[in-house]
Amino acid sequence: MKKKGLKIALPLSMAALLLLLAVSAKGGSIVRSRHDLSSLNWRGYQSETGPMQGGTFSDYREACVYCHTPHNSSSAAPLWNRELPKEREYRMYSSPNFDSKTAKAPDGISLACLSCHDGTVAVDSVLKPPKFHAIVDAGVKHRMTLEGEPGTDSCSKCHNRSEGAYGGVSGAHDATIRYFTKDLRDDHAFSMVYPSLDIDPQFNQPTILKADGGRMFANGVQTFEGDKVQCASCHDIHNPDEKNLEGRDPFLRTSNRGSALCLTCHQK
Repeated sequence: MKKKGLKIALPLSMAALLLLLAVSAKGGSIVRSRHDLSSLNWRGYQSETGPMQGGTFSDYREACVYCHTPHNSSSAAPLWNRELPKEREYRMYSSPNFDSKTAKAPDGISLACLSCHDGTVAVDSVLKPPKFHAIVDAGVKHRMTLEGEPGTDSCSKCHNRSEGAYGGVSGAHDATIRYFTKDLRDDHAFSMVYPSLDIDPQFNQPTILKADGGRMFANGVQTFEGDKVQCASCHDIHNPDEKNLEGRDPFLRTSNRGSALCLTCHQK
């Protein structure tokens, strides 16, 4: 009888362990995070249907498809499913105390991020929408721009509470902090080569070499092809910490409590 009980107990213990791991993994899942554009109604109204479906936003009913597609993808980023913004008309960060050479325009993986955040490409515009299940296509695709006039394709119509034509309607949150536009002078420099000790000795140097030619610190902060700082140097869009339990919101690679993320690179 003891052996039989042991045989039953082991599978139950393993099942409990797998369930625990699954629940733990859920905390860092992109599903129902800010980057899951199929869950906007759920995030705003705790419902699968609502204002952010059909009439105002194309609901493709998949978390990943707004950025990725498994077949016939763009080479701009891994399995990329979006157009990239044009590399022109950007105004980049500069400073008289800046020893490194500033970029003339964003490049690399940062262009993938800007394909939503600079407002030139609609957030619900994809190259390959799903074909094997029903979707809700709004017809008009909306962009993250600051203009909020009626009749425009701007998210700011509702999500700019101070200036949008319908600012705050149905409880719409203000999202303008995420609208970078092409004026990036007030944003941390990126698409620039990480400064070496010869250029600026006040920078710590990452020591882990990556296959793409970048380098990485032990906490995950990293450079990319050409040893360049990019948006993804500090942000990991697939690993949210939206309740900031680890100090990593918004989508940071490591905690910034006590400026820990900043001090990974900067000696202050």
